[in-house]
Amino acid sequence: MSGVSGLPSQDFLEIHNLYAYYNLCSDDGDAEGFASCFAKAGVLRIDSIGLRHEGRDNLRAFKLADASRRGARYRRHWNGSLYLKKQSDGSVMGRCYLHGYNGEPGQTPVLSDVGSYVDRLILENGAWCFAERSITMDASSFKAPK
Repeated sequence: MSGVSGLPSQDFLEIHNLYAYYNLCSDDGDAEGFASCFAKAGVLRIDSIGLRHEGRDNLRAFKLADASRRGARYRRHWNGSLYLKKQSDGSVMGRCYLHGYNGEPGQTPVLSDVGSYVDRLILENGAWCFAERSITMDASSFKAPK
């Protein structure tokens, strides 16, 4: 059965789970899990700050460095209004909003990031993964490392 997106329900659920797993791994600093959300040659981009990481090894290194910069602070982020649409080449275009929060242990977190993702997802070795994630930040406290 296909919905409005043109995706079978099972694919929709698997992709939705991928989005959740990406957030959980990213927030936990799980570099291996984070990198596994991407295709082997997957790309993460934030063009406004010149951030671009390609390939699982580079994505893993990015997440390790990101997690180490946090110190004792924790990170939580959510996606909303997830929209998926199957493309003619079999890939899936995904779009959603993001809200990111940072906090000190025992304290309420503070909103630190607001923006959106535009994604291209593909099946690789039987599993959905991000071929490309492009993040547009409306506002952010994140500064790309020099």
